[in-house]
Amino acid sequence: MQQATTLEAALANTTRLVQGIADDQWDNPTPCSKWNVRQLVTHTAGVMANFRNAAQGESVGNPDDFDLGADPGTTLATLSAENVAAWQARGELDSPVSLGDNEFPGIVGISINTLDAYVHGWDIARATGQDARLDAQLCDGILGFARQAVPEAPREGDNFHAVVPTGDDAGAPDKLLAYLGRQP
Repeated sequence: MQQATTLEAALANTTRLVQGIADDQWDNPTPCSKWNVRQLVTHTAGVMANFRNAAQGESVGNPDDFDLGADPGTTLATLSAENVAAWQARGELDSPVSLGDNEFPGIVGISINTLDAYVHGWDIARATGQDARLDAQLCDGILGFARQAVPEAPREGDNFHAVVPTGDDAGAPDKLLAYLGRQP
């Protein structure tokens, strides 16, 4: 399943970035203005856990209440493997998944899962001075989904800011980040 391979690559990169957070960086501010690094990682892990559960037909919780445990990097690595395994075990992506009060086709669920983890990985990298190492091909695919799922306007709230203009020569990572309201 192509989507599971894409998700696995996105989660591996984000896990690498979480494992690279220094002890003194957990309180750093992030591009997601309402969260510091610890809160952003908690949210990211909680969203991953929710999509794992949704893929398995199980209930979900508040992602911001997720328990990272004593070793967030190991927690995220385990959660990433479980997340990919849940989608692979599900196999087909036509039937709906439920995420709280929201229900959508599995293909949309796995795509949101991928977008959320990958872009928040960049947020973590930016907040901690790491190289995000975003893959152009992966970004191009995620951007295609983002353009279908996230309207350009109006954008209110904390999820996405206004689209940031980019030049025609911008690469896929910059185009993805800019479309989602981030300053590449």
